[in-house]
Amino acid sequence: MGELSHESRLGVPHRCWAEVDLSAIRHNARVAQSMCADTSPSVLAIVKADAYGHGAVAVSRALQQESCVFAFGVANVREAIELREAGIDRPVYVLGAALPAERELLVAHGFIAAVSNQEEADHFSKLAVERNKLAKVQIVVDTGMGRMGVLPDQLLALAQSAAALPGIEIDSVSSHLPSADEDSAFTELQIEGYRRILSQLNSAGVKIPRSHIANSAGTMDYPVANGECVRAGLMLYGSAPIPSFQARLKPALAWKARVGLVRDLPVGHGINYGRTYITTRPTVAATISAGYADGYPRHLSGQGTDVLIHGQRFPVLGRITMDQIVADVTDIEQRLVPGTEVVLLGQQGDTILTAAELAEKAGTIPWEIFTGISKRVARIAH
Repeated sequence: MGELSHESRLGVPHRCWAEVDLSAIRHNARVAQSMCADTSPSVLAIVKADAYGHGAVAVSRALQQESCVFAFGVANVREAIELREAGIDRPVYVLGAALPAERELLVAHGFIAAVSNQEEADHFSKLAVERNKLAKVQIVVDTGMGRMGVLPDQLLALAQSAAALPGIEIDSVSSHLPSADEDSAFTELQIEGYRRILSQLNSAGVKIPRSHIANSAGTMDYPVANGECVRAGLMLYGSAPIPSFQARLKPALAWKARVGLVRDLPVGHGINYGRTYITTRPTVAATISAGYADGYPRHLSGQGTDVLIHGQRFPVLGRITMDQIVADVTDIEQRLVPGTEVVLLGQQGDTILTAAELAEKAGTIPWEIFTGISKRVARIAH
C-alpha cells in the first residue's frame, strides 16, 4: 500500500477501494496503552488476517513507530514471515497452534510459538537444540475458551517442564476471553482464576516475564493488572466491541465504490435476481460497482441497508449481486453522473456507516465485515 491515490496502476480510477487511515490506527494503539496499569510498552498489536483487512504490512510499519507497541500477533507462520520480509523487526507472536511441519520455521525465524501441551514443548526443544537456536514460547492456558491451551490444573507441571527443557525460553503465559463483551460474571471469574494460577506459578519459582489475557473487549471493560499486556485487535481498527468506548477510537477504514450507471425505472419494475424488490414509484436507480465478490455481504440484501452519496443515505434495493448493487437515488437533489463516489462503510460529510451497523444488518460481527473485504478491493494507506 502506498500514497493515497484514486487511480489504479492501469491509470484508471478504482471501481472499489478502501482507504486506510494509519494515523487513526496509531491513535487507537495509544488508547489501548492508556488502559493498561503498566506504563511500559504493553500493546501486542493483532495484525492477523491482513490486519483485519486493513493491510498487515502497512499497518505494522505504522505501528512500529509507536513505542507502546512491543510486538505483533498473527495467526500462522506464513503471516509472520510476511512481516519479517517487510522489515518488521519487533517480536512476532504466532497465536495459533503450529502444525508439526511449521515448527521448524518458527524456531528458525525466532517467532514466539503458542504451546498447549508437552509434545509441542518437547518438539520445539528438539528443533532448537538441533539448530543451536532458542525457541521462545508462550504457554497457553485454557480458562474457558475451549480452543487451545493446557487446562489450569495442568499448567504448573507444563510450565516447570518447559522451563527445564534445553533451548526453550518461556516468553509468557496467555489465555483468552470468549465472552468479555457478553458475559461479565463469567469473565470476572475467568480473569480471577487466571491471575490465581499465575500467582501459583510465581510461588513455585517459575518466572514468567509477561502475561496476557485481555482482548479488545477485555481491555476496555475490565481492569488490566500491573505487568499484564493486552492483545489489541478490533479496537486498533477503530471499532469498539464495547459500544460505550466507541467515542475514544478513530475508525480507520473507509470503503468506497463508484456509480457505474444512472437509470430511470418505471413503477412495477423488478431489481436484481429474484425480483425481490419491485419499484412502487418512478425510480432513479444508481448501479454501484461493488458486490459480494468485493466482500459486500450478500446477507445485506433486503435488510434496509444504505450507502452514502454526497453525505446522504440512500437505500440499497433488491439482492446484492457478485459485482454490483443498486441504490434508490430518486430523492437526490442533483442527478448523479457515472463515476460519482459512494461510501459503503465509513464517513461522508457528517454521516457515518459503521462496521457495527453493517454487521448487525447482515447478521454477523464487525470482524467478519472487515476481514471479508476481498483482495479485489484496492487498499490505499495514508
